[in-house]
Amino acid sequence: MTHLPLCGVLAVTVLVMTGHAAAQNYPRRPVTIVVPFPPGAATDSFARAAGKRIGELMGQTFVIDNRAGASGRIGTDQVARAAPDGHTLLWGSSGPLVISPIWGEKGDKVPYDTVRDFAPVSLFAKIPFLLVVHPSVPATSLKQLIAIVRAQPGKLTYASSGVGGTSHLAAELFKSMAKLDVLHVPYKGTSLFATELIAGQVDMAFAGPTTVLPHVQPGRMRALGITSTVRSALFAGVPTMTEAGLPGYEFTQWYALLAPAKTPRDIVTALNTTLLKAMDDAEVKRRVSVEGGALSPGTPEELTAFLRTELESNAKMIRAMGLKRE
Repeated sequence: MTHLPLCGVLAVTVLVMTGHAAAQNYPRRPVTIVVPFPPGAATDSFARAAGKRIGELMGQTFVIDNRAGASGRIGTDQVARAAPDGHTLLWGSSGPLVISPIWGEKGDKVPYDTVRDFAPVSLFAKIPFLLVVHPSVPATSLKQLIAIVRAQPGKLTYASSGVGGTSHLAAELFKSMAKLDVLHVPYKGTSLFATELIAGQVDMAFAGPTTVLPHVQPGRMRALGITSTVRSALFAGVPTMTEAGLPGYEFTQWYALLAPAKTPRDIVTALNTTLLKAMDDAEVKRRVSVEGGALSPGTPEELTAFLRTELESNAKMIRAMGLKRE
């Protein structure tokens, strides 16, 4: 039987005790949840609803800090560099975590490593996009839109929340599968490009259900397809992209809570337990439901595996489409 040296036993004991002490005293002060996008979209809405409930359950204030820029990379990098004590967290999402890290050319890489620099807590929710067009585009179906774009290559424009973001990749996947030439116009956030789309400054976009819901019914936008495999109760009359004429098209965006790497395991566990309780709250469920989303609770290990899978699948997709930074 192998015995650890006394110093080794003491070191392990100290680490375990330190972890337990950290969790018992956590949180010692207000906790900041960094949202790497502007206010107004699902990323921010979900973070505020979940953060409020987590704070109530843990008896401490959880403050939302919107650090927008570079398609979410600025705020994400801020958390990667933060002290691993559980007092600075990331409300992560698909774009900055599993698209931007594999999108850039040499010399244009993100400053963080999704797997190495974060301690995953839990996946939170997934939501689909809708393909919407400005009313000036004379298309009432996806097939009509495709025909119009093919007849005028390079003339129509699409908006996104930034290069390397989910709305960008959703549109590029659409272009690739339908073999279209559409000009990309990037913005710094979903709420910003929604305003421009309503004004007719751009022709189309892929956006979350709540971003477009207030504008579809009055006719300021026209929804032609939803990117999930099934229709949404919010938009029962809007077909899936497959139903609308583009078989096999599917794209969802997701949100998750993460801490900086090396955050004590007990703190990660405490956050996971509390977030899962928060996801059972009626108001949190309502907030996700009105965004057309579905809650996706899980363990830190499940989120770690999910991130690796997403990185691999997106890398294959981006390589297959031959996409490069603009």
